[in-house]
Amino acid sequence: MMVSVKQMIKLLMCDLDNTLLPLHTQEKFVDIWFRDVARKFREHGLNPSVALNAMNDGCRAMIFNKSEKLNIDVFYEVASERSCYTREELEPVMDDYYNTTFDNVREIARENPFAPEIARLMREKSEHAVIATMPMFPLTACDKRLSWVGLSASMFDLVTTCDYSSACKPNPKYFQEILDDFGVRPSEALMIGNDVREDMEPCEQLGIDTFLVTDNLITHNLPYSRFRQGNYPVLIEFLKSIK
Repeated sequence: MMVSVKQMIKLLMCDLDNTLLPLHTQEKFVDIWFRDVARKFREHGLNPSVALNAMNDGCRAMIFNKSEKLNIDVFYEVASERSCYTREELEPVMDDYYNTTFDNVREIARENPFAPEIARLMREKSEHAVIATMPMFPLTACDKRLSWVGLSASMFDLVTTCDYSSACKPNPKYFQEILDDFGVRPSEALMIGNDVREDMEPCEQLGIDTFLVTDNLITHNLPYSRFRQGNYPVLIEFLKSIK
């Protein structure tokens, strides 16, 4: 039996990859990303091997960012240090990639006919609707991924990007920054996600209510029975029940 929320929800957050946007495999996503970025570096006259190793280190630096710096700045600081290419040399390549070839990732995306209704209810049932996706991508890439399930960034009050956040999941600071920006208490927020470690546990630590989507569930072998949960139709019914 689905338990309803006890507090008024002012902020509804929802994960993107494998929650709103089902993917065949996350590993294939990474393979395509590195393959196409390498091609872009070659086109721009940069050494693909050197640049890709630096990109990998930059991505890891974002994941483990514990500074006050934005993820995007941490990324380019580390990537520049590892490659000896300046940010001014690297950034145009990445911008070119996200504006053009990033669409190739769509080949591993699957349809989600429930996504538009979930998005509509997020807007209807809360003051603020946020796409709380791993903040390692620019808005261009996030908007394209949303478009693959019939949505757009403009439908939401915020999409977390690499130039917005100074932490990544599962660091609770990532979610705290969103709460602070909207002036919302944890008891007034709810997070929808498919990942126990990245979405559920950090929100639980902060006192944010949660809904675990069991389609494309990722558990990391962690227990999850304590979380409110269900598939897409159950999620939709739950959102409809929010007053």
